[in-house]
Order: sequence, then structure tokens, then C-alpha cells
Amino acid sequence: MPAPGKARRRVGLVALVLTVALASGLAGGVVGVVASRNPELFGGGATASGTTTGQAATAVPQGTAAGHQLQQVLAAVLPAVVKIEARSDSGKATGSGIVFNNNGYVLTNAHVIEGARTISVTLSTSEPLRARFVGRDLNYDLAVLKVRRAGLTTAKVGRAADLQVGDAAIVIGSPFGFQSSVTTGIVSALHRVVKVPDDEGGGEGRELVDAIQTDAAINPGNSGGALANGNGEVVGISTAIATNGAGEANAGVGFAIPIDEALEVARSLVKRRPVDVPFLGVEADTELTPEIVDRYRLANRAGALVTRVAPRGPAAEAGLRRGDLIVRLGDQAIPARDQLTVAERGARIGVPVPVTVVRRGRELILKITPRERPGR
Repeated sequence: MPAPGKARRRVGLVALVLTVALASGLAGGVVGVVASRNPELFGGGATASGTTTGQAATAVPQGTAAGHQLQQVLAAVLPAVVKIEARSDSGKATGSGIVFNNNGYVLTNAHVIEGARTISVTLSTSEPLRARFVGRDLNYDLAVLKVRRAGLTTAKVGRAADLQVGDAAIVIGSPFGFQSSVTTGIVSALHRVVKVPDDEGGGEGRELVDAIQTDAAINPGNSGGALANGNGEVVGISTAIATNGAGEANAGVGFAIPIDEALEVARSLVKRRPVDVPFLGVEADTELTPEIVDRYRLANRAGALVTRVAPRGPAAEAGLRRGDLIVRLGDQAIPARDQLTVAERGARIGVPVPVTVVRRGRELILKITPRERPGR
């Protein structure tokens, strides 16, 4: 999230404001979260700050089973989390990243290094290194950097797909410049679709698709950090937070990009390959009103109501029409528009997938073949 000295990026989210967790004018970085099947292990809300040598203390009582497990998690994750400082003509922005390849490749958010002329990475040992920009993808808000150092400790990664709501969560990073800080909480929700503005003036922005929501504290300087599980595996990249608009500190609603998706993008960036984004060519309504239900004879069906079909797009070629209610895409049920967005992102380009729709009271099964999103 931006701090004083950099224009704020905001978008309304219910009564909250969504903003990236980037710090400007601070010596800060991003945090990550850890998930476990036993949320009580970490005593939700506990916070620990790192020392100047990068060693983190914990708020969990020493000598307890919970304290021992948390220390094991931190021993696995902390060495792979770095602080990033990006200097531009307008000042300095800070965030965090994770080392995902022992040849010196670091994964972070694209907005952390936006407009940067020089980039530096500080290892968990407090050693600073110059970083080279490798590539970024704005649609996913991810970027890859490289430092000239082989043999770095790399993050052990898990599967975001294995997370469940209520799992414990640990965030590791450098909020407000305090490197190697740790906060704990739970996984609050999964498969969120949230909008974050891309430009300084706000604008329409981009979507974080299939985001992990957590109440573990994420604050300015947290962008790009590690969200890890109770096994010491990174499962997400901390990216955005919601606030009440009066300030830009943690309000207990933070979002992370699933690591499965993030690493797929990162590998494409390292190999200089384009990052493909599936495209169906449909727009859907956010909610079903009683009037809409009556008009389209939807009865008590839930789904994503098609409001626009892109001309000559995959949906148009499959025969979808305005007013169709999409209730299933492939093997995924579609109870609302957000689930359609998540399913679209997970589709494979060029591979036909069945789509079940309700049209004027009748259920139809059509075949749609996703394409690469145009204009990329």
C-alpha cells in the first residue's frame, strides 16, 4: 500500500478501500502468510518483528508445541524472503519478494518495481545486492528479478489449491521497513475476485482473480511477500489490503495471489515466453434481481447472467447469448459472476470445455474454446 510521498491507489470494496500493500519513502517490504489446519497453533493476530540482523522473534510462548511449530515454519520460510527497494525519479518504493530459484531469481509484484531506474534486494542476512529486471506481467501483477548470486535458499512451495477456509496463516516480510517481520491469522476466504487500480489517478484498474483472503496483518511495504502454510510452504504472494479509507494500515482484510498461478507466470517470464490469459468473450451481471429472474425464466437457479457477448469471440462462436445463465463451466459449478471469472482464468487456451446454461427456462450444454485474451 502506498505511504506518504506517492499517490494513493484506491478502489471501493463494500465499505472498505482496496489498495496495494506498497510502501514509499520507507525502508519496508512485503509480508507473507502461512496456513495450517490448526489455526489455534499460532494464536491468531500474534505479531513478531525481525531484528536488524534479520532474525525474527515470535509472539508465541517459548517451549510450547505451537511455538516450536512456528519456529520450524519460520526457519523454512524466512531465508527465502527478501526486501526490495526500487528507486525512480519520484522517490523510493519498497516491497518484498521470494527467492524461487537458486540461480538468483526473485518473484515479486509488478507494482513494487513500477517505474524503477534501480532495484536492490536485501537478503534475510541483511546483505544488499543489486537486482536486474527480468520481466513482468501487469495482468497478474507479477514480476521477476535476478541477482548475481548462486546457491541462495529457495522457498519451499505448497499448493494454494489445498487451502481451506479457517487454516492458520503466517505473513512474513518487511512492513513499515521492519524486515523479517511475522504476523499470524487465518485464511478468511478463497477464490476472491477483487479490483485494484493500476494508475496513480485510480482508473478502472485490474482484477486479482482467485485471490486468497486472510486476516493476518498486511501493511505498507508488504507487497510481493510470502504467504506460507503450517508446513513452511509458500502458498501465496501478498499483494493488496482493504482499509476503511481513513488510513492505510491493516484492517484484517488482505489478499494474496495463489503460488500455483504465480510460479507459472514467473517461469514464463524467465524463459521470455508470453504469459497467456484465457478469454471467453462474455460479460456477466454481478447479481440476480427478482425482475431479472422473472424476465429470463430462471426460477430458483443461481449462476452468472450473460449481459454481453463479444462479437466473433469464443462465447459467440459457441452460441451463447445475452440473457443466458451460466451455471457450470467444465467441472466447476458457477453460482455467481466471480466464480465464472475464476473458472475462465483456469481454463486452457485452445481446449474445448462444456458450458451449461439456462436459456428461457431450458438447460443447454454448449462447447466453448478459450482463446488468448486480445490486446496482450
